[in-house]
Amino acid sequence: MSRIQTKTTALLYAPVETFNLAAGPVGFALDLCRQHGLALTAMLLHTDMAPLASGQDSAELACRNSDNMAMLHAQCSKAGTTLRTISTIDHSRGFFPYINDHARLHDLVICGTDNSYLLSERLVCEAVLFDGGRPILAVPHGHVAGFAATHLAVAWDNSRNAARALGDALALLPAVEAITFMVIGDEKTIATSIGPDVLTATMASRGIKASLRHAQKGSRGIGAALQEEARRAGADVLAMGAYGHSRLRQFMLGGATQEVLGSLQMPVLMSH
Repeated sequence: MSRIQTKTTALLYAPVETFNLAAGPVGFALDLCRQHGLALTAMLLHTDMAPLASGQDSAELACRNSDNMAMLHAQCSKAGTTLRTISTIDHSRGFFPYINDHARLHDLVICGTDNSYLLSERLVCEAVLFDGGRPILAVPHGHVAGFAATHLAVAWDNSRNAARALGDALALLPAVEAITFMVIGDEKTIATSIGPDVLTATMASRGIKASLRHAQKGSRGIGAALQEEARRAGADVLAMGAYGHSRLRQFMLGGATQEVLGSLQMPVLMSH
């Protein structure tokens, strides 16, 4: 029996406060969908908090949001990308549950990490990671290079969350040719029964060239160390497990997830 070929779908969270068609999460999502045929759902919201954050009134923001939607439809039509847009919020479930309701129906959520307003992108990322059940691809607003993911860096500690991030990245980011498994040597001890040769051979069986990179954290925060080493390795995207500890412990102690979300330097795929 033949099987209908289904499309991968991405949910883009693009509020009016940070919308930029040419760069950041929006530009990245458009380029990804254009290159690899993903269907896109864009949440183009202007929340009750938006007037306080921007200094504009609700009517002005609604007009801006309408313009954003028109530009996005034009770009997707030109590229042949299937697009759905969501511009209103159903408050019966609450703001974050409403976003998660939609996130759970998609393969990937693309979002920025701006934290300058009350219902911020940063909080959306955290809500989806904890409760949405879907991976987040966080993209800096200054990112202008569009989508590329031929070289993937993976924050590797042989944990469940790291394995989930690796699997999500390979499933969702087409055309990965090389992987750098990164171990920050003074951060934690890795419990594993396999050596680097098995790691590289297993990836080679998938047609992917892999290498293992050890680095010391030194005086850097773990989030900075991971991103700096990924960029030094020439990676386009960093994949990492998110929130390996409880929400309370992360709140009290911080951790790699909080550091990366707080100072995003490159596209980072996070899975929990």
